[in-house]
Amino acid sequence: MARYQGDQQRNMPGPEADQPLRMVPDTGEHTDADGVLRKYVDPGATLARASTARKAIDSFMKVRSGDMKAGTIDLREVESTEGAATLRVRYQQFHNDLPVVGATVQAVADIKQASVIQVDHTGETDVADAPDPGDARALSDVLNVALAPFKKDYGSAEVIKDELVYLRFTTRPTLPEHDYPSASVALLKKGKKPDGALHLVHDLLVETTGPFEQFRVVVDAVAGTLLWIELVGKYVTASLKVFSPDPVTESNDSTLHGGSSAAKLNGFRHDVQAEVALASGGKFRLDGEWFRCIDWDTPTFAQPMETSATFSYETYPRNRAFLSANAYYWLDSTARYLRTLGNTTLNANMVKVDVDAQGADGEDNSEWIGSTTPPRIRFGEGGAPDAADFGVIVHEYTHGVFDWLGANHGGSGSYEHSICDVLPAIYRDRFNPDGHRRTETFPFDNNVNDQWSTERRLDRAERFDDAGFNSYPFNLRNSMLGTALWRCYLGMGGDSSDPAVQVAAADAMIRTMLEMLLIVPDSTSTSVAHAVSMAQGCVAADSALTGGLYSKVMDEAFVNQGLWARRPVDVYIADNPADLGAQPSGPPHWTSPDIWVRNNGISTGDNPELGHQQPINDQPNFLYVRVHNRGIQAAASGGFQVEAFRCDPGTGMIWPTHFESLGTVVINEAIPPGGSVRVGPFTWTPQIVGQEGLVAVVHGAADPAITATLNGPVPHDRVIRFDNNVGQRNVAPQMAAPGGKTNTTIALRGGLTSTTGSWHLDATALPDDTRISIRTLSRIVGSATLTNLKVTEKGSVRTTLEMNGGSTAVVDGFHLEADDRAAADITIDFSRHGEHLRLYPFVATQYQDSLIAGRMTIQITAVEKLEDFFFGNPRSGELHVSTCPYWSKLGAGSKVPFLRAEDAVARGYNGCAYCQPALNTG
Repeated sequence: MARYQGDQQRNMPGPEADQPLRMVPDTGEHTDADGVLRKYVDPGATLARASTARKAIDSFMKVRSGDMKAGTIDLREVESTEGAATLRVRYQQFHNDLPVVGATVQAVADIKQASVIQVDHTGETDVADAPDPGDARALSDVLNVALAPFKKDYGSAEVIKDELVYLRFTTRPTLPEHDYPSASVALLKKGKKPDGALHLVHDLLVETTGPFEQFRVVVDAVAGTLLWIELVGKYVTASLKVFSPDPVTESNDSTLHGGSSAAKLNGFRHDVQAEVALASGGKFRLDGEWFRCIDWDTPTFAQPMETSATFSYETYPRNRAFLSANAYYWLDSTARYLRTLGNTTLNANMVKVDVDAQGADGEDNSEWIGSTTPPRIRFGEGGAPDAADFGVIVHEYTHGVFDWLGANHGGSGSYEHSICDVLPAIYRDRFNPDGHRRTETFPFDNNVNDQWSTERRLDRAERFDDAGFNSYPFNLRNSMLGTALWRCYLGMGGDSSDPAVQVAAADAMIRTMLEMLLIVPDSTSTSVAHAVSMAQGCVAADSALTGGLYSKVMDEAFVNQGLWARRPVDVYIADNPADLGAQPSGPPHWTSPDIWVRNNGISTGDNPELGHQQPINDQPNFLYVRVHNRGIQAAASGGFQVEAFRCDPGTGMIWPTHFESLGTVVINEAIPPGGSVRVGPFTWTPQIVGQEGLVAVVHGAADPAITATLNGPVPHDRVIRFDNNVGQRNVAPQMAAPGGKTNTTIALRGGLTSTTGSWHLDATALPDDTRISIRTLSRIVGSATLTNLKVTEKGSVRTTLEMNGGSTAVVDGFHLEADDRAAADITIDFSRHGEHLRLYPFVATQYQDSLIAGRMTIQITAVEKLEDFFFGNPRSGELHVSTCPYWSKLGAGSKVPFLRAEDAVARGYNGCAYCQPALNTG
């Protein structure tokens, strides 16, 4: 049978043709009460396809123009933006040659699949109530109305930008819960209540001094009345030797706070390196490619200048210059990190930022101001100075990321803060090896002594479907979405004890969130719908980036936060006996009880429900799969299919490259909620001695498997763990008599590119008097560092190593080329003191570039009682029973146990002429 290769599985629709895959709840088309197509969602990229992403969007806009009633309005393309995996095109509606604010069509296509994945249409199809532009007052006529609110509390105010636009007045910006240092709640309340009418307005940018700030001021151009005032800057309310990441996180000492002494805090400084510009006038400054520390806001504090490029200061109680160094380093580190994630638009739009680490006139607050040139960040010094906390520093910079991606999700008052809180927390995790206070967004700034919020955390138990949601304040709401996003990261590998796995998960989640901001339409709402759109955008972004590798893990996190209900049909194949369909599944993920083998077909009278039998080589065997439904609706008959695969045993297996299909069976019966069905048999003739890797995938449009959409090959264990539609069974129990030997072969495989590997061998479950011999290629051993392994034989081609039971061993630092394969023959000289029929696992785990590439278990069943067993002599090839007259002459290594004679015969044994004459062929 031919092997699956590359992208051949991409966009498999399943049994229901022309149906988009239900990767998020809103998959499909959505129209309003007038029949206008308002939303199209197909994250699987299965339907609207073309030769390029641009052509897919152009075709959709042309073919579906009538459904969107786009022909009756003036739509003009205003932006084309490319992310790491998606193309976004925005069309702005105009009326009377003026833009209609908020009236847009946004179309997003998957670049690799050249298919439209999402379209959002907020255009105004009825503009009959639009005022005539000729009735608009000049700016000079409304200037007093626009500037009057600032006369009392500001030194000066001037309009620096004016745009005449139409605007449907249905909502106002969300109000903060408390005054900002440069903007009171009373000021931001000024204006009128929304009336739902289409207004002609002057959309103004007003800049103030004393204090400095920038505001959006919207004035009705016909009536000359103020509609609302909005703060343009984005706040986090509260609020080279540097902290890493901050004193509270590093120490887990909750008593450290803004008033702690320099003597106490100095111990948490770390030596780091960062790039700064060449000296000017003999002085080095904190001025580099992406940031410049300057004093632009009160209070006045001269920024550090040094005669050598060394910015080493005692902490801020004694030297406030430390705050500049700390802020500069972590901002620069974050910016350079984000540029490695491949988001084309972000990398193209990032600009240098001016930073005042001793700003906000002593207030416990910080702010990003993106409307200035260059953009600015100021950090307050109230409580624990904000520039001393990693979370606050990166939070403010993340507001800039929104600006550069052309995304607006409410600034300080809505779900923009969810990303601004969780992105730093995920990035910070790699600098927090002890895992302290991982879910606290600002551990030092928001310490118990200076605490300004109990809501800003990433472990909120509140749900979006709570009966009391409407009473939740916006800070709690953004923390709830932040919690869901944090749980996505944990599910993607952030919960691993392996730092490299954590880092890979962080990169994947942050890349996903950046891509999401190109997909989800702008909104400043704090409603559930806005949070849902951002969550669904993450799934769509992952689909474009990876083909949906993490989509099921994210879906599970969003379901558990109440963003949407679990999919009505949720089929699964258990990964281990304790698995009930969780995504990701817990270890082990390669012992599925829902995949089993029988040696005889049903036609012979065999009962498949009697459980798993070890396959017999060179004759047909019969594979069965059990599919469960943990949903609330029945899985329709004919709506799902199961495909089974086999693979040569080994670690580092790549999906689908190393897997061979055994066939596909459509499930022609309904699976009720909470029920299950048996599927099969799949018939195949195995030829591998011992281990046999088996995988089953259940797939359908109502609950698609991620294998249907993957962009390319991936390590197979991720597919198994991240999708409950996929199950694996590759543990082949082998029996060992007291003092007997068990032999098997494991293949170490190369990855998608050349890798440096490590092989961890865990024999802690085996008795101490067990001896394990590993014979593998000398090129693997020669360049490696060995731990708890003794070289017993060394050759030019192969080398033999030995370890003891009750211990662990490591082969570290060997090199494998892409798709390389190195066999390792393992002989386990089993203990003479094993407990009868007890399972003794020996576990071999392979790492590629510090990431787990796979794990194999050799599960040995001890045989103490000899009756009813057959024993093979590997030396003579004969099969005996314990009553054979030659039994006493057989050594311990010449007694390989078998429950059935057929298993032994299938492996080449011949019956002893004395005790098994019926099986003796001469």
